[in-house]
Amino acid sequence: MEQLNKVLPVNQEESEAAAGARESEHLLLDKVHQKFGFYGGISLVFGGGFAFLFYKSWLGLNVLGFSVLILGLLYMTMKKLSVPVKKGTWVYATGVVLLGISTCVTASSILQLLNILGILFLLDLLLLHQFYDDRGWEFVKHTGKMFGMIFYSIACLGMPFIDGINYLKRTKYLKNDLLRNILLGIIVSVPLLLIITALLSEADLIFGEYTGKIFDFIFSADIFYIGIMIIFGFFACYCILCGALYKAGSQERSAFSKADSTIGVTIMVILCLIYVLFCGIQFAYLFTDGLFVLPSQFTFAEYARKGFFELLAVTIINIGIMILSNTIFRESKLLRLLVTFMTACTYIMIASATYRMLLYIGAYHLTFLRLFVLLTLLIDAFVLAGIIILQYKKNFPLFQYCILVISVCYIGFAFTKPDYYIASYLKDQNEMLTTEDVDYLTKELSLDAAPVVLSLINDSESWTGSAQDYYDRIIIAKKHNGIRNFNYSNDTAAKAAEKYVKQ
Repeated sequence: MEQLNKVLPVNQEESEAAAGARESEHLLLDKVHQKFGFYGGISLVFGGGFAFLFYKSWLGLNVLGFSVLILGLLYMTMKKLSVPVKKGTWVYATGVVLLGISTCVTASSILQLLNILGILFLLDLLLLHQFYDDRGWEFVKHTGKMFGMIFYSIACLGMPFIDGINYLKRTKYLKNDLLRNILLGIIVSVPLLLIITALLSEADLIFGEYTGKIFDFIFSADIFYIGIMIIFGFFACYCILCGALYKAGSQERSAFSKADSTIGVTIMVILCLIYVLFCGIQFAYLFTDGLFVLPSQFTFAEYARKGFFELLAVTIINIGIMILSNTIFRESKLLRLLVTFMTACTYIMIASATYRMLLYIGAYHLTFLRLFVLLTLLIDAFVLAGIIILQYKKNFPLFQYCILVISVCYIGFAFTKPDYYIASYLKDQNEMLTTEDVDYLTKELSLDAAPVVLSLINDSESWTGSAQDYYDRIIIAKKHNGIRNFNYSNDTAAKAAEKYVKQ
């Protein structure tokens, strides 16, 4: 009996501790549930701002406004939750604002799309960093958490309804008999109002004309779409907040036991043997300007183009394999050396892919896609450097390093307005330009390239057929260049066109 009395308090303490852990696990999320009036209001402001900025609007200044709006609302949310702003949060916020600015100064639809995706991913990472302790997360775990938060947000779609109903039950206004009766009267009067208005409209044509205009406005497509955008923005904001806080404060699971390094060593050895042969061929046929003679069916440009994208895919797969090896397999000196050797082979592949692309550009000119893949290769090279550092410094924050590298390289690329430099490159090849090149310059490149393209149009008589279409394109862009969607490139193109017209 005495032993039983000793056991009972211990079990009671354990159950209380478990209950406390479960309570603290959703502490921040519980605050959102309990303060639906505030967080629902924040979401409603976001929905209204989303509709105001983007309804019937091209992309431009509104994307920067969206970035500032969501960061401002997020700051208010953190203040209300009593969560201090972490140092690294400002890095993500700076990236969001820079991408917003980039969208204002480029007319490239591809860059604008990538900017918006970049803003959303950086906001995802900002929320993870702000509400979770991500210091000890490995690359794979960080990536899983990043995409996992998207699914948590989708799973929270019902929370605005649940929290809203509970809020209405708690609010003192609905407990007031007078207010409740007024609301009930309004609900009952709506169908009566519609029937009586319809009858009176038939009875008097002038009354019918006025009420018709009122109903056309109330039930217009504009009001409908604006309402849909506000509702979408409200649900998106509230569900993302709930999804971000869903696991905030929860205890991390213990790390899984890693597999024996022998498996990883075997995989690496087999792959490295193939890579040694491949790299040897690159030095024999490509880098040395043809130490051996290429097969007769290939020119250098065709040889370069033949395997470029496959080679790019292999470099990305290699990076994935090397990252996974650090997560899955136990630490081993031999495995570390093999990863280092594979990294060296991958650098050779990146050099081969870069050289192939430069050969291809020399033969078939520069395009946005060809320039973008060169950027991808540059990012791959920096990521590989981080992988090597991780082999010899286990606490190296590889994920954050990769995000920083991708952000800096891409944002720098976006601000340079690549379409402008592509047009400048093609302008230097003026005597070699084909009809396809002219169509690419006037129809596919964005108006970032307008200053260069306009100078070519006015200097060459052979461009007469494309000139009017290009001017029409600039005029359309100018008409859509309002306050919300102001775009610096569209404005610059319009001013440049006016200058040439006056001449």
